[in-house]
Amino acid sequence: MSVSTPLEDQAEQKTLLTASGGVRLQSLVYIRWLAILGQAFAIFLVHVGLGYELPIVPASLLVSASAILNVLVSINSRPATRLSDRGAILYLFYDALQLTGLLYLTGGLTNPFSLLFLVPVTISATNLSFKGTIFLGLTTIVAISVLALFHEPLPLPPGEIILSDTYILAIWSALILGTLFLTTYAWRISSDSRRMTEALTAARFALAREQQLSAIGGIAAAAAHELGTPLNTILLVSEELSKDLPEGSDQAEDAKLLHTQAKKCAEVLEQLSTKPDTNRFLQTDAYHNYLPLQSLIELVAERLKDNGTEIQINVHGDTAEQPKLYATPELLYGLGNLVSNAAEFARKLVTIKLEWSDKQVEITIQDDGPGFSDEILNQLGEPYTSSRSGHGGMGLGVFISDMLITHSGGHLNIGNAKSGGARVIITWPRSRLEKANPYL
Repeated sequence: MSVSTPLEDQAEQKTLLTASGGVRLQSLVYIRWLAILGQAFAIFLVHVGLGYELPIVPASLLVSASAILNVLVSINSRPATRLSDRGAILYLFYDALQLTGLLYLTGGLTNPFSLLFLVPVTISATNLSFKGTIFLGLTTIVAISVLALFHEPLPLPPGEIILSDTYILAIWSALILGTLFLTTYAWRISSDSRRMTEALTAARFALAREQQLSAIGGIAAAAAHELGTPLNTILLVSEELSKDLPEGSDQAEDAKLLHTQAKKCAEVLEQLSTKPDTNRFLQTDAYHNYLPLQSLIELVAERLKDNGTEIQINVHGDTAEQPKLYATPELLYGLGNLVSNAAEFARKLVTIKLEWSDKQVEITIQDDGPGFSDEILNQLGEPYTSSRSGHGGMGLGVFISDMLITHSGGHLNIGNAKSGGARVIITWPRSRLEKANPYL
């Protein structure tokens, strides 16, 4: 049986979060069919319906080439196939070149359908890599610039409007600026969406791990309870054997050894089943983890007792009236992550202050480390924001903690203490924290 290390788990999560699902081939095929039908209808309408003289043969060949390519792609690929980033870029690159050819034959930028140049770069910006989007954007800009200079005249009847070079320049400028603006805008929005999705996925990973740990703890506690009776029987029988067997005999020594080892096992089982101050053996169901606030914080701090940082818990209030709450995986992980980050950056000491009243509960986590840099404070809470100078990686943790604590009804206030060091203040309405159902 292999056991994964924390570093291996982090690497696996990073791979899962950053892996690209690619673009669904069938979606691009549908989009191209729409383009082909639109192009064919426009050529037919202009050439036959309106009677304009178009280079019908080369234009039809270009449209037919796209249709044939689409048919071949559909036959040779499964509908659920997802293209790699490179494959999708080449697919869209062909569409841009085919559109360039059609527009060259039908008036260049004077053709109102030149607006369709924005489609490939927009698809790329919302679904593909930054490098691929840059490549398609440059391809589009070059194609627009070439069409502004070289194209067949728009087949207008004599006496129709003649478009000046100034107007062509205006169309060129509008398409170039539109390409740059839409590409940048779409990329920015989709990038933020991808980062948020990855961060939420990381939060699900964290909660799943926390729930697994809680489940393991519940199994251990149940095992301790079930093993108690047979182990007591072994203790009783081994003690009687050690008394009945001749003193100094090998059998008597074996009986004493058996009794000693069984006694140690009983002590371990007693700790697993009765010790209330360990977070290793919480029950699986949050309904059975109803604890005072101070006990919950002690559970959170216990995990960090061996990292060399002193964690001091200060209680301000009557302990008999302190709030009681369910130790859900969300709270355990959210608070644990904040305390862990404070311990990581602290020089020697992390102070956790607990305060409560009839209406509000407040937890202040403060360390004696360097604190947050000014430029990063406004960005904390966003996923993948490095929070302290010279260190990295806390941004995602703060995002997850903020999300989990907000879900529990709390609010995070992150900043630096006047005396130095980082300070996180978490507040809850007491009625929300002491809820009757841990899953609400």
